[in-house]
Amino acid sequence: MAKVASVADVFLDTNILKFSAVKKHVFRPQKQTINWGGLEQEIVVHEPYTTNDIHKIKSDTQKRDAIMLGMLAYAGTSGQLNFHSHPEVDLETWGLPGMMSASGRFFDCPINDVPDPIAPRSRIIAGGPKKPKEYTLDFLSNIRAPRFVELTKITGAFQGATKPLNLNQALDAYHLWCAECAGMNYFLTMDYKLQKVVARSKKEVLVKITTPDQLLREVIPKFGLVGACKFMWKGYRFAKPRVGFDEGKGWT
Repeated sequence: MAKVASVADVFLDTNILKFSAVKKHVFRPQKQTINWGGLEQEIVVHEPYTTNDIHKIKSDTQKRDAIMLGMLAYAGTSGQLNFHSHPEVDLETWGLPGMMSASGRFFDCPINDVPDPIAPRSRIIAGGPKKPKEYTLDFLSNIRAPRFVELTKITGAFQGATKPLNLNQALDAYHLWCAECAGMNYFLTMDYKLQKVVARSKKEVLVKITTPDQLLREVIPKFGLVGACKFMWKGYRFAKPRVGFDEGKGWT
């Protein structure tokens, strides 16, 4: 089979990994009546059950983008897009619930690590007198690189010289910095607030911040007419059982 040429390099934000972890294998309590020693008794048994987290999303925009992630994962699996991330993104997922998903990490799409923007240094990420998030904030607060400092202001992490950085927005700044230094074409996120905040800034970000729906609309024409038609069909067949499945008994 002929090798497919990638049309773009895409950096994955943490929330993309979160929203692609849709399939959950759980045990659900069910009441049953049994006959024990001639007496009927009601007991609770726990049966295996498969849930789909996409059904829990109330926002139409957010649900649409979550569904599109399956199509994007197919683009990465088929080589039409190259996806990248950074260990700091993985570290951030440690504190998120529901990441152990049968869907696999971004639907098992290959994800490459980008290099550190600064020379690696030894640092504690767990244990000791502080919580992991406090160590992360210490790490980010001690970065003096001019471009990172500028990005903390663009994302709203900087709250004044006498105040600490906002952790979530400082992580956004760090992830954007990683994407810029690695020469990424796109920064894929479902953080709509981040996209709006950066768009209002007078300073330019060197990587295009995009949502799943926006990215698909932009890259599909680059596949060519035949390539786009094949992608839409094969991508749909790949995504549908991964994001559109119904909840039900058993683990599948």
